[in-house]
Order: sequence, then C-alpha cells, then structure tokens
Amino acid sequence: MRIAIIEDDHVQMESLSGLVRGELASYGHLGGKIDAFESGEAFLSSWRAGVYDLVILDIFMDKLTGIETARRIRKADQAVRLVFCTTSNEFASESYEVDARYYLLKPVTQEGVSSMFCRLDMEAMELAKTLVLPDGRPILVRHVLYTDYFNHVVTVYLKGEEPRRVRTSQMEMERLLLPCGCFFSPIRGILINFHEVAKMTEEGFVLSNGKFIHITRRKYREAKDAYTRFRFEKMRREVER
Repeated sequence: MRIAIIEDDHVQMESLSGLVRGELASYGHLGGKIDAFESGEAFLSSWRAGVYDLVILDIFMDKLTGIETARRIRKADQAVRLVFCTTSNEFASESYEVDARYYLLKPVTQEGVSSMFCRLDMEAMELAKTLVLPDGRPILVRHVLYTDYFNHVVTVYLKGEEPRRVRTSQMEMERLLLPCGCFFSPIRGILINFHEVAKMTEEGFVLSNGKFIHITRRKYREAKDAYTRFRFEKMRREVER
C-alpha cells in the first residue's frame, strides 16, 4: 500500500507518519510505503495518477491549499482515497466536491488514525487497488499472478486476461509491486502474488493457475517466513471481520 502525506509542519508530519505506519503494521501491511511532502506543489510536481492508494492532505497550507491540491488530484485520479487533516470540518462542502472519505482532526491520535482506516475499508482498498505500468496502462493488483523479466521486458501474467508486456527493468517492477505487501521474488527476475499461491513446497510455489515457480536455495527460508507471515495476517483479518 502506498500513502502520501502532505503536511507543511515537520513535527506534525513526523507524528502522523508514525501513527499511520503503526496502523498499517497492525493490518499486516509491513511493506507499505509512506511518502512525505511539505507542500501541495512538491507533491504535484512528482505525482502521477495511480501511484497512491491514499493521500492525506493538510487543508491549511501556504500557497496551494489542501483543497486545491485535492481538486487537481481528482481531475486525473478518480480511484485514490483522499483524507483531509485539519483542526475543523468547516470545509465539508469542498470535501464532498472531491469525494474525500474522511476528516482526520488535529491533534491526530492513534484512535483517530484507526477510525480513519476502519472507515476507508482496507479490504475494499486492496481489492480495488490499481497500478499504472511504466507504459501507462493500468492493472488491478489482485489480478496479477506473477511477473517475469527477460531482456529488458517484463511480462505481467493476469487472471482472465492476456499477459501484458512492458519494456522496463526488474528494479522498476519491484519498486511498483513490493510496497503492496503481497509480492515476493523467490528467484531472480520473477515476482509472485501471495494471494495467488495455491501451495508452497520445498522446491517452489504452485500458483492458482497451476504454474510452478522455483525458489532458489538461498531464498527458501526468507520465502517461507514471508509466506507464513502473509497467511497468518490474512487469517487474522478474516477472523476479525
């Protein structure tokens, strides 16, 4: 899961980042990535649609306000969740305009962050998560079976769809997929989606479509530990629902 926090107060930024990171860990999103931006301008200068699952914006910022930043985000990205962080809810009408999902009131507490994630519905966010490939095409993360890199081309194998081939590096695909928390590289050049693992053996993973992916000997313990953690967190969330 990728989250952006836009806040011009450094102390509040650090506090909010820590609270969000702690809440993600409680959901099992240990690979989640949080990017911090000190202004709306700084965020927009490097942002593109599909990069983030959630953007938390301080409303009162110099120059470009959180409201105006949200308007610009929403013009290009209809799926990302937007949350405003503020001392009051006086901008309720503007939040409806950009389909903001929550008001996080300052001073921010762990209880407030927990309530925010509960309202956002983490499971629904996972199912609807979309990533934009380096060639500009979007994919549903939960539809990815695995990816395979060869000769400067990554092939993305998807459930119920034709494979997507994109000219990019393995490093770039890892940068895109590993923060989702459900991907792992058992062998050089390949990423698998733990959601699509039907069985793990001492030699490798059997995917839901019957494809067998080998695990290198040196990565077997790491692979087993990662898959065990993934299954445990998945079962825990199912029990808590």
